[in-house]
Amino acid sequence: MQASVIVKKLSKYIKDAWIIISISILLFLLLNVGAHYYLDQYKYYRFPDDGASLFVSSHSNQGMEILKGVFNSDDEALLEAYTRTPGIRPHSVLHFTAGASIPYYTVGIEGIRYLSGWSDETVRDLLSQKEQHVFVFGGSTTFGHGVPDDDTVVAYLNRLDSDNTYLNFGIQAYDSIREIDKLLYLLRKGLRPKQVMFIDGLNDVTTFARSPYEIHDTPRAQGLVVDRGEVPLIYGYPTVQNMLHGLAYSFPITHVIKKWIEGQRSLDPYHERKSANIHGMEDWQELMLYHTKWPSIYINRADDLAEDVVQYYKEAIAFVSILGKAFGFAPHFIYQPIGLLESNQAFLTEKFPESDYLAIYRAVDARIRDEIKSGGLLMLDCSRSISDYGVENSYVDATHYSPEGNSVFAKCIIDKTDKEVLSAR
Repeated sequence: MQASVIVKKLSKYIKDAWIIISISILLFLLLNVGAHYYLDQYKYYRFPDDGASLFVSSHSNQGMEILKGVFNSDDEALLEAYTRTPGIRPHSVLHFTAGASIPYYTVGIEGIRYLSGWSDETVRDLLSQKEQHVFVFGGSTTFGHGVPDDDTVVAYLNRLDSDNTYLNFGIQAYDSIREIDKLLYLLRKGLRPKQVMFIDGLNDVTTFARSPYEIHDTPRAQGLVVDRGEVPLIYGYPTVQNMLHGLAYSFPITHVIKKWIEGQRSLDPYHERKSANIHGMEDWQELMLYHTKWPSIYINRADDLAEDVVQYYKEAIAFVSILGKAFGFAPHFIYQPIGLLESNQAFLTEKFPESDYLAIYRAVDARIRDEIKSGGLLMLDCSRSISDYGVENSYVDATHYSPEGNSVFAKCIIDKTDKEVLSAR
């Protein structure tokens, strides 16, 4: 009898506990749903200045219609395939590297984007022939985002200059810091190019704007998280405490509580650039704040950003020039066309001319071009090659060049580098 009473009471306690636990879980879920919509209302997760309204996506109906004119094709399946890219993936030594091959994008050894008919054997043979090739470094515009293998700027360089073989080391999201790291990596492996070419401008603006660190300590955020996850990067060694910390931070309600305790973080957290000593969560949060809010941070400090970019270029060019003398290659530094600065660019909406993006890029661009013109910055200025030719059908999205745009840009590069070589003799 007594045992049955105990069982009865225990069953009641278990039932009550289960009800309490279930209600607590439900309330917790509801709190997080509410926290998510609260944060979304205040654009906590969004990019600044409503960036989506400034650009026409190549995946949209409007973007697809533009692409039909660019490629003179109504094959939407083909055009959609062009817009998909291999992306990026981790590398054991470098910040990150190009993703694996997909249709119309052939990526091979050392992350090189191949031309039609090339194989790994072909490229290994090219790399083994010292001083018979030109290494071309750059970001996604060099890689050829949005165009097939034989329509990149590097493919057109090969068509225009039969005396050299140009190898496309462009990687999506790379900037000049990552490009020099890649060059050093290849030199350490014993590769010896005849010439080395850097195509830069677009990504370096956002690289330096999206970081609170000194210019040579600037990370590229894509490389910090690609296929690695945040926990080992933010919370240190994966102890139980650190993993629980990471779990707690994954809930929206945690962010709301943090905002309530600390107060809303300023949209203008600018301070003098700091050294790259990563201490943990606060550094990561600050980096991501810069990553997403950079136009708001730099709209009144565009001249400071321009000075940072120019100073870095000068130091990087001096360093690579010394490398060239030591390893026997001729370096060339190309300032590229920037689609965001092109008037009548079909992939920029009517709101873009009033945006912080444009104001910042204009300020940096003007400073770079002035430095090049005065001889203070030893770069070859091809930034107006597309606009001088004609912007229509020259882009496949807001920033990446079409086959026609790449052809025009490549011609400028050949013309400018030929003149540079002649003047150096």
